[in-house]
Amino acid sequence: MDIFEAIDRGIHKDPAPVYLLYGSESGLFEWFCDELMRNHPFSSILRFDYQEDGFEPAEIELCSYSLFGDRPLVHVRNATAFTADGKSGSDADRLAAYLEHPVTDRTLVLSVPADKLDDRRRVTKLAKRHTVVSCSTPSRERDALARLERLAQSKGVAIDREALEELWRRTQSLTLAMNEFVKLRTFAGGSPIVRDHVVELVPAVAEDSVFSWIDWAVQGQVARVFDALEGLLRQGYDTFSLIALLARQVRLMALAKGAINLDQRAKELGVHPYALRTAAKQSARVSDKQLAKLVRVLADAEWDVKRGRLAPDVALDLVLMELANAVSTSPAKRAQ
Repeated sequence: MDIFEAIDRGIHKDPAPVYLLYGSESGLFEWFCDELMRNHPFSSILRFDYQEDGFEPAEIELCSYSLFGDRPLVHVRNATAFTADGKSGSDADRLAAYLEHPVTDRTLVLSVPADKLDDRRRVTKLAKRHTVVSCSTPSRERDALARLERLAQSKGVAIDREALEELWRRTQSLTLAMNEFVKLRTFAGGSPIVRDHVVELVPAVAEDSVFSWIDWAVQGQVARVFDALEGLLRQGYDTFSLIALLARQVRLMALAKGAINLDQRAKELGVHPYALRTAAKQSARVSDKQLAKLVRVLADAEWDVKRGRLAPDVALDLVLMELANAVSTSPAKRAQ
């Protein structure tokens, strides 16, 4: 069952004794608990971490009754007992025993940050007697925008359609998009969030960022390249992968330079024509001799890093300086 369907069903009837949430969109786990709290008379949310606490503390809360009639919602995060490489042993046995005979007037939410459950495990088989909820990233943009719009409404965030589309394009994740809501709402100052707010505050997707970074590098914009480098590393690119990406682009520049029919050349090389046309424009700034040198420098840098002769960050700095030198010196000056 999809998480939004689970919420819709749960609004009009009493919540189930057990919910098992799983998927890559971990931000939806907390949203699900918040929606249960909003639509049902739970007194509070009690949160536990299965990896750190096991199941016993949560079980104690579920099986204890308050003299004041309090009814907490119990959320156990990181319930890795349901995954192939997760925690087993006495905690998993205790959890399995509870799933077999849950307390009917209490609600337990188990969340698993994994796209797949291990169906061979006893706890998984027992959990499937209850409500199992998928929290995955939508595969279609139309579905993603509909879900994102609903999430915004539930959090009281006013955002127009164009801003919503740009936010999804830059995040490609419901969890990441939700994390941006508070910042965008504060920046908008009570007005609806518009596309310009998203463009100014939300980082571009990694593919856009690295494409721009490579373009700046081959243009010799040294200051801009080093300013953007930290952001790329935060997005998950390691230094060696950036050297490899630069090497690929410089090789494309060498292959595109002087080509008469770029579309035919792209077909022969098995690359996208747009990528080769961009490389051809970039190669116009560099002489054939300097381009050949850059290919060698990048190949040597990759080799030296693999052999342990150079640290990746040092090799990248050397490559960037060679690129800057190549494109900042005009062919006329080099001829003199």
